[in-house]
Amino acid sequence: MTAPAPASPLARELDLDDSWAYGAGVLHGGWLLETVTAAALEHTGHPHPLAVSAHYVAAPRLGTATVEIEQLREGRSVGSLRARLAQEGRPKVEVLVTAGTLPPAGTVPFLLDAAPPSLPAPEQCQRHAMPEGVPRNGIVENLEIRLDPATAAGTRGASGGSAEVAGWVRPVGGRPVDPLLLLTVADALPPVTFDLGIPGWAPTIELTVLLRCRPVDGWLRVVQRARSVHGGWLDEECEVWDSAGQLVAQARQLAGYRQP
Repeated sequence: MTAPAPASPLARELDLDDSWAYGAGVLHGGWLLETVTAAALEHTGHPHPLAVSAHYVAAPRLGTATVEIEQLREGRSVGSLRARLAQEGRPKVEVLVTAGTLPPAGTVPFLLDAAPPSLPAPEQCQRHAMPEGVPRNGIVENLEIRLDPATAAGTRGASGGSAEVAGWVRPVGGRPVDPLLLLTVADALPPVTFDLGIPGWAPTIELTVLLRCRPVDGWLRVVQRARSVHGGWLDEECEVWDSAGQLVAQARQLAGYRQP
């Protein structure tokens, strides 16, 4: 009898538990991106994600999943990898990762045509939490999110009319702010559709995150905007600034919404 072939060293199993789930077992897209990217980084000599792009093919369910990783190229400056999150042989999330070494915190940029959002102090902002009697939300259980009241009318059941949401974000439980966490934070704020009076889930179809600098620990300032909400689809652009005022991540995604 022929012995079975050994398992590929570029495939590993994961247990997708409900710690980052919300609603009826929906897993947070940013956390999925961080989880898959962390697995891919185990197969390159470069320590940090520089650019990560994910296509969300189908919603993963809670339980066992497999991450399949393909090494595309390992260069001196960057490593390129493809990673697939699959369940029962079916793709759920497809990810391309470019890995390298981020500039140290405090490195002065050659050019920066942007500034951190002006926000009230965290204690003057609205804590993002789920009201009593609604399904739990793993995002707000793992991240403390303080929303700028000027952009948070949608979370209070009102309509502010602005395609922007901004606030402070930091992890709970003592986790430091690191480059991988930024992948989750870049998709952590409520959808901009809430403040436009469009309730409901806004599923991410594609998400690209660029990492710019190693972050300083502490509160992160995050702002998310849409430029086009049209025909059931919207774009969301996100900037993440650390507690030292550095731009540490930029993101852009295509998401869906239901026409009101």
